[in-house]
Amino acid sequence: MASSLLAAVAVVMAAAAVFVGVASSASYTVGEPGGAWDTQTNLTAWASTVDLHRGDQLVFRYDASAAHDVVEVTRAGYLSCSAASPVSAALRTGSDVVHLDGATGMRYFICGVQGHCAAGMKLQVRVTDAAGAGCNNTSPSSLAPAPPGTPSPGITICSGGRPTVIMTPGVISYGAAPGSSGNLSSSLLVAMVSLLLGLIVV
Repeated sequence: MASSLLAAVAVVMAAAAVFVGVASSASYTVGEPGGAWDTQTNLTAWASTVDLHRGDQLVFRYDASAAHDVVEVTRAGYLSCSAASPVSAALRTGSDVVHLDGATGMRYFICGVQGHCAAGMKLQVRVTDAAGAGCNNTSPSSLAPAPPGTPSPGITICSGGRPTVIMTPGVISYGAAPGSSGNLSSSLLVAMVSLLLGLIVV
């Protein structure tokens, strides 16, 4: 009985960790608010306001009838505004989604239409590893002590700071970054934790 309970607890914990990792990815629309993938938006300034992690996605929105595209290029292609040797094929839907999977580091995007990159349609972003990025390298033991009578956190899962989940017996805190959707994620996470707590009580 005890071994099956431990196995069930392990399965629920693994599922919760995977779920939190999936739920933590964020979507960023290039240039928003107030801008877009165009020659008028200061894309360098916009890039300085976002904190991108592996698993996030960039959405490039523009008028699909306009002569624009999105091409991921190397650093050399970015600096020279050349799409001659692209990292991936040009996107032209007007709502192009780029998943920031794979290696961390700098990623480079330009509009491959002649003259548009030189006019400002170029974007470089840094992608960091989401694991622990939003935790400021703190462990549960180094966090400030809880007020008297408050249960201490049992498990802290940090995934790029979006969302941070702290599970304790009888207390669940779920925080999502502004602009991210957390209602469905929160409900599913609460159900999983409730199942786990029910198994522990039995």
